Amino acid sequence: MVDDLIDWKKLDCDFWMCAIRSQMSFSLNYSKCEIIVGLFLLNLFGYVFSQCSGSPQTLTAGQSIQYFTSPDYNNGAGTYSSNLDCQWIIDSNDASYKVILYLKNYNVACSGDNINIYDGNTVSGTALKSNICGSGASDKIVTSTGQYMTLKFTSDAVNQSVGFEAAYFSATDLSGTGCTSEQTMTPTTSPQYVTSPSFPSLYDVSSNCRWVLTVPAGRVQVEIIYSDIETSANCAFDSLEIYDGDYVCENTKIAAVCSRYPSGITGTYLSNGTSFLLKFKSDGSVSFTGYLIKFIQVEEAVSSNPLTSSDENGGNFDQLMLGIGIGCACGATATLILVFIVSFFKSKCRSPKIASPRVKTVEPMNGGPHMRTPSVNGSVDSSDSISHSRNGFIRRPLTTSRRSSMIDGKSNGFLP
Repeated sequence: MVDDLIDWKKLDCDFWMCAIRSQMSFSLNYSKCEIIVGLFLLNLFGYVFSQCSGSPQTLTAGQSIQYFTSPDYNNGAGTYSSNLDCQWIIDSNDASYKVILYLKNYNVACSGDNINIYDGNTVSGTALKSNICGSGASDKIVTSTGQYMTLKFTSDAVNQSVGFEAAYFSATDLSGTGCTSEQTMTPTTSPQYVTSPSFPSLYDVSSNCRWVLTVPAGRVQVEIIYSDIETSANCAFDSLEIYDGDYVCENTKIAAVCSRYPSGITGTYLSNGTSFLLKFKSDGSVSFTGYLIKFIQVEEAVSSNPLTSSDENGGNFDQLMLGIGIGCACGATATLILVFIVSFFKSKCRSPKIASPRVKTVEPMNGGPHMRTPSVNGSVDSSDSISHSRNGFIRRPLTTSRRSSMIDGKSNGFLP
């Protein structure tokens, strides 16, 4: 089989001498021979020099969920090797934080393969879960008591299977005083967190907690990173609720969370105003690990080119110049043409200013081709042949006889 992988005749050095040199040399200038031998050994022994050689691999947890898998997991389509002895140490990176680990999926042959999870950074620590095999994912959330957790995976010489995928993150109780009285918190542009009481241990029964997240300006963004809450119809038992505003109102409720991880609701929400209210309640019986929420302040978006009356005429020119700039920079004449066409039709389709539906034309108050010009003494110049009255009828010019009859009060029953 080895002869099929490497054509020994094409090597420019003796194979075994090259192998010795590759083990003893500390030079970064590796020869062609050394590179070939290194690749050969890597493919031949696979994970021997990784976490499955008996030496554990350390993973650093954060407050975002991360994942790792058994060797050759391949998204659930692979098969792990025989005679494995793999260890992972998960470090929360803070003595005040614990580690939460969840076996998202696993399929391990029970004939002699298993998963064991220990509290601490060695396999001599207290076993949190022992001899996990078979397939599934339900009720496999594990929490350390301190900064570290260790997972060990072993396989025997027969009956290999798919392996596992595990999720992990660091956690601590960040519920503050929100479960004794309503707590107001001020988000900033740096992420902050809030959790269920006693997180990541089981949340307290008969809890009634409220947090108001409010900013002086801008909006609030909330992200549910993790939720593991008792499931019930209409969230009647335990629930986490999010309200858009700083008070509880059924019309402003935007989320009600009550389901187990990994089916628990996750997602990001953005307030319409400057506040969010978080409400958590639990009944007097069953409880689970709870939730982890991240919140930040989001600045209001400001229009870079607000449309004003002075921009209406110059807007098309600005867009045209923008098109020229883009076209010149990218060498794309089509961009210029496209922007010009859009600008042209936009100007043609711009809605006119709304006027009274009874007025079809707004004429100037003075001058104009169809208005009479008052004289100095207030009389009307009769040189205009016609005039538009305010009620829309056309008035005839006043003759001398009609003018004098009006002065005498003889208007024949109507006014001109």
